[in-house]
Amino acid sequence: MGEVLKYSRTANRLTALKVKNAKVVDRLLDNGELNATTTLSDGGGLNLLIDRSGAKRWLLRVAGPDGKRLDRGLGSYPEVTLEAARQAAGAMRQAVKSGVDPKAAAREQDRLGVTFRQAFETYFENKRLQLSNAKHMAQWANTMHAYVFPAIGHRLIDDIRAADIDAILKPIWHDKPETASRVLQRLNSVFEDAIRLEHRTRASPTIGVAKALGVAHRKVEHHRAMPYADVPAFARQLRHGNLRRSITRMVLEFVILTACRSGEARWATWGEFDLQAATWTIPAERIKMRREHVVPLGPRSLEVLVEARALRPQALLVFPSRKLEKPLSDMTLTKLLRDLKLADVATVHGFRSSFKDWSAEVARVRDEVSEACLAHAVEGKVKAAYLRADFLGERRELMLAWEKYLCSVSVGGVANAPAGKSKQ
Repeated sequence: MGEVLKYSRTANRLTALKVKNAKVVDRLLDNGELNATTTLSDGGGLNLLIDRSGAKRWLLRVAGPDGKRLDRGLGSYPEVTLEAARQAAGAMRQAVKSGVDPKAAAREQDRLGVTFRQAFETYFENKRLQLSNAKHMAQWANTMHAYVFPAIGHRLIDDIRAADIDAILKPIWHDKPETASRVLQRLNSVFEDAIRLEHRTRASPTIGVAKALGVAHRKVEHHRAMPYADVPAFARQLRHGNLRRSITRMVLEFVILTACRSGEARWATWGEFDLQAATWTIPAERIKMRREHVVPLGPRSLEVLVEARALRPQALLVFPSRKLEKPLSDMTLTKLLRDLKLADVATVHGFRSSFKDWSAEVARVRDEVSEACLAHAVEGKVKAAYLRADFLGERRELMLAWEKYLCSVSVGGVANAPAGKSKQ
């Protein structure tokens, strides 16, 4: 049994500092053993229980109309703060005072006594299955820990207001617009899920926040992209530069040749390639649009694959790290650009923009074809429903022309455009 200290019906006996510093106080029990827990009372039946392990949890004791006592757990500290515990206890006391059965009140408290952090964990259990890779999962968690949990993680999700969301986003809204937009989108997803599960009785507090914070003077962040006229020389540098031919150089050249996302190449396995058909089939779970994507490969792309196989013949991954079972990190490619003094000029993802610009200005192909090469989702549900073609023939012709352009000695560009496929 635990030892109750300073029990009183007077409310609000504890302070945040007392709760933080509370430890088990040794008491010798009648059986000669030390107590397992210590109980500190906040008054009105709200107690803090401290275990010898240091774990702390809230317990509310309330009597119903029939006089029977109900012990109700209100969550663990620090996830549930003193303030949140008092709010939850007050809601249950009021329900019982209004004649609600204590067990029914407990069930209602279960439904509405959910903190934002708990609501996020519930939502993310399903969301993680929809994310493309571990990096995206980490981004979700990192933004929550950096910007959201410190402010409202401990708060009951039913009590959070628009002003709380404003306070989270205002410091980063103009300085980090991409991050702020993602945080807002993720917040809205969690609140909508909480409303669906009836953990929140009010509308989402994210409604109208973007309009209130405004869009004027927001910095637009784009991936730095090397001008397409400079990319062939850089591709030659990757192939024939002074530094030794490494797996990092191979994967970056392959990314440029195929205009793929770096993660798609870094996680590529040999089973995805048909070298005779000169195709690479990326499975749906690694594609942002969640649909299998076939990449036509040119002669130089196939040569890079042969080089990679010779360098790591035992690996299942095409471009593995030194630990053969693990892929290269995206920071490895960023470091390569930094070592080549190009970090201020280009990003790895920016080479997709270089390809897109070349496709529009030199190859002059239809936008749908170049977008299909980049595995971009078609905007608009109606358009997407009717535009199912993957343009494999046209994409193969375009990718061969892009590869020829990258391997050209002199940069002329126009001569390398696929004939007869210009925009109308």
